Amino acid sequence: MACQGQILALSGGGFRGLYSAKLLASLEEAAGQPIARHFDLLGGTSIGGILALALACEIPTSRLVGLFEEHGDSIFKRRSWSGIFQSLYSPTGLANLLASEDIFGKRKLGDCVHRVIVPAINYGTGNPTVFKTPHDPSFRNDYKLRLVDVALATSAAPRYFPRHVVDDRQFVDGGLFANSPGLLALHEMEHFMDVPASAVRLLSIGTMSVKVNAGPAESGSGGMFDWGTLNPLNMPKRLFGLAISSSETTTDYMLRHRLTEERYFRADDNVDGTLEKSVELDCTNEKARRILRRFADDRARKMLNEPLIRKLLAYSAATNTFHYGARAVRGEQAYA
Repeated sequence: MACQGQILALSGGGFRGLYSAKLLASLEEAAGQPIARHFDLLGGTSIGGILALALACEIPTSRLVGLFEEHGDSIFKRRSWSGIFQSLYSPTGLANLLASEDIFGKRKLGDCVHRVIVPAINYGTGNPTVFKTPHDPSFRNDYKLRLVDVALATSAAPRYFPRHVVDDRQFVDGGLFANSPGLLALHEMEHFMDVPASAVRLLSIGTMSVKVNAGPAESGSGGMFDWGTLNPLNMPKRLFGLAISSSETTTDYMLRHRLTEERYFRADDNVDGTLEKSVELDCTNEKARRILRRFADDRARKMLNEPLIRKLLAYSAATNTFHYGARAVRGEQAYA
């Protein structure tokens, strides 16, 4: 049994992932080496899943910040102004960006250097799915998947992007059930890595949480105009926002009970009403970038003075063991 373990959990939130990437870049700079080397397990959902996969490959966090700074507009390139007959955005820009050689290229999940889990929903069965590196002998299939496919599956947010198809299976954004994947990662560490919760430290990084709620003037009638705030086309966006914000709150509450403040740290900033419209998850303009950068920089400075963060960055993760794929140390060598 391993004596201890550390988890990094990254939330979803669209372009607000710039906040997470900037925070990670500051931590990585302070650590002086790839941030993933300080964690035994990475977990990420939606944009957090994309970041977690990149960290698992030891792609520099500064390069990830550049993805948002330089390519945000191409990721959220609108193809529909209503979203009635197709998603608001095409996945092509994001897919091409992730498939570039300086990001994922042709790499597969079995090529990752570090353990990682990434949730999505299999829309064909209606069941949650968690893609995993082959760090347990029972994980025999996911390692064959392309990182690009895993990334697009976990970030296929309803209305924003179309469902992503992998081997005839349709996948939807994992944020619908685990936008903050800390509980999933803790379960993974307990049941598949033999580390008890009492020996786990967990760092959770959000994307500047926006709480979806009703104002006192809203009728509560429950119709499409009510849910869409007078625009029925906004109904799916508000429901998705409500799902991910409530999921995050629940996860945070439970992890604080299970791990206590001595072993759990949540890094995030709540958005007030004056900024909410400026940092919507598909808002990529310069104002949004300035806000996200500023909050991330301020949060990082405060974090680096925290005793728990210093402990997290002083820790060196145990050697990873993979059972299949290119990095297997025993068992099947499944592909060249």
